[in-house]
Amino acid sequence: MSLLLLALEAALYPTLLAVVVLLLTLDRPVRLLAAYLAGGLTISVALGIAIVAGLGGSSALASSRSGLSVAADLTIGALAVMAAVALAAHADERVRARRHSAPPPDAGRREPWSQRLLARGSTPLVFLAAMAINLPGAAYLIALKDIAAADHSLATEIALIVVFNLIMFLLAEVPLAGLLIAPARTRELVERGNGWLSAHGRELAIGVSATFGAFLIARGLVHGA
Repeated sequence: MSLLLLALEAALYPTLLAVVVLLLTLDRPVRLLAAYLAGGLTISVALGIAIVAGLGGSSALASSRSGLSVAADLTIGALAVMAAVALAAHADERVRARRHSAPPPDAGRREPWSQRLLARGSTPLVFLAAMAINLPGAAYLIALKDIAAADHSLATEIALIVVFNLIMFLLAEVPLAGLLIAPARTRELVERGNGWLSAHGRELAIGVSATFGAFLIARGLVHGA
């Protein structure tokens, strides 16, 4: 159950939806979205297997109740709650305002390198950009720690990592399937979802961060008791 909750939290990844919206505006969106999904899954699964293999050899991570595991839950949980508080207080807006108080002359023309690569519409570049963008996040790292601590067989560990990633990339998998079945309807729904996220992204981020943090802190306290 913990892995499922972590996977669902990891799936609420606004950047992934933004990438889907961008790729839908380009030529050959099915091929590009498939390339992005393949690149993201490749790097995420490969790093997941490597991380679990590394953690599995650590004596400090003997179980989910070990001191290291409990400390990781409490630390990341506290950081997530702090992030929720900062978002609720609009601290990020104040930081951005100070950063852009005296922008360089070309500031308005610069875009993130990842967006520039994706916008070129090249299948190999989209694949490589996906590999660079989709490095493990907090929820995924916690899940990998849990998988390593459970002392499963290698086959079970790999299966859990693959299933976790399939859930985590739902925001790309569902639109890709939709493009194959009902392209026009899928574009409309993705654009509508992106519009809703633009209007309510802060509230969603606060809720996800607070829930994720509270879950980890509660689990850490229970296992540490």
